[in-house]
Amino acid sequence: MKLYSAAVIASLAISTSSAFAPASSSLSRATIKTSSTTTTTNTVNLFATSPTASAEMTVPPLKRNPPRKIALLIEPTPFTHVSGYANRFKEMLRYLSKAGDDVTILTTDSKTPTDKLPQESFGYDIEHTQGFVFPLYNHITLTFDLPEMKGAKMMEKKRPDLIHVTSPGFMLFAGLFYARVMRIPLLLSYHTHLPLYGRNYLGF
Repeated sequence: MKLYSAAVIASLAISTSSAFAPASSSLSRATIKTSSTTTTTNTVNLFATSPTASAEMTVPPLKRNPPRKIALLIEPTPFTHVSGYANRFKEMLRYLSKAGDDVTILTTDSKTPTDKLPQESFGYDIEHTQGFVFPLYNHITLTFDLPEMKGAKMMEKKRPDLIHVTSPGFMLFAGLFYARVMRIPLLLSYHTHLPLYGRNYLGF
């Protein structure tokens, strides 16, 4: 992906570091310098293994590289509910929009009436494919992108530079197929650790 994605990764690391930092960790200071017409410096706390550890990272401007075409295949949909998962993708789309990237979104949502399904987010069109309610957790819709194969039509039309697919789930199989057949780079992002989730919420 583009180098500017380091800014997104850094912000996500800050928000999630407390969940993974060892008990003996201590806070250190890290300075992030953002490039703009007026130089600004933001200082944030990061977890570090050493009390004397510090890091300085200069975040490149969002438009330093040419815009890219990205196909985002995402399930469950983040566009009709409020959660950390939803916020994560909306923030990502906000950054991609600022960078001028061209994003095409494919998702699924059989729980929301068709006339109330969102059609765009941050200026990006949202396509909806057929899906099914997951039996073990009936609040979400998942999909194989069958029988419509809207993802295939999307790839043929847009010829993206990158396919980003969420996991775990079922749409990732469609993403793997499209990436292999059309020889498009593939990125998988992992959002739910199923063994832990099943034990804590489903009683497995």
